[in-house]
Amino acid sequence: MNTRFAVATHMLAYLAHAQGQPVSSEVLASSAGTHPVVVRRLMSTLRDAGFVQSQRGAGGGTVLARPAAEITLLDVFRAVQETEPDLFQVGSTNPNAHCDLGRVMQQTLEGMFGPAIEAMRAALAAVTVQQVMQELGKRLPNGCAGASG
Repeated sequence: MNTRFAVATHMLAYLAHAQGQPVSSEVLASSAGTHPVVVRRLMSTLRDAGFVQSQRGAGGGTVLARPAAEITLLDVFRAVQETEPDLFQVGSTNPNAHCDLGRVMQQTLEGMFGPAIEAMRAALAAVTVQQVMQELGKRLPNGCAGASG
């Protein structure tokens, strides 16, 4: 697992906080603690998913294309993953097919880990970017001075 999901969620929450004011990739990168190129690549993915839109020209930047309450964390997770992740890397192992235990290990673990993966998906589907903003608001009672774009 990489940081794409966390950074994309950070970016969307920042854009929600900006309340329709365009935000540059440099500002988003500074807030997320990453390089603007990373932000621009993720922005392209988020644009393709219909979550953001770009405004070109002076004072341009990126804004949310949909209300934050309509974007779930599962939507974000799916948008930024190149493939459906093998969270527990079971498919990446190569057990010995000549060993009785090794021959059935992957199938056994996949069956046992399946409910955990489904629980994670359900948990992400239950949280919107708006709810992330509400949680952030609890931790930043005076707002975030640097979030104006």
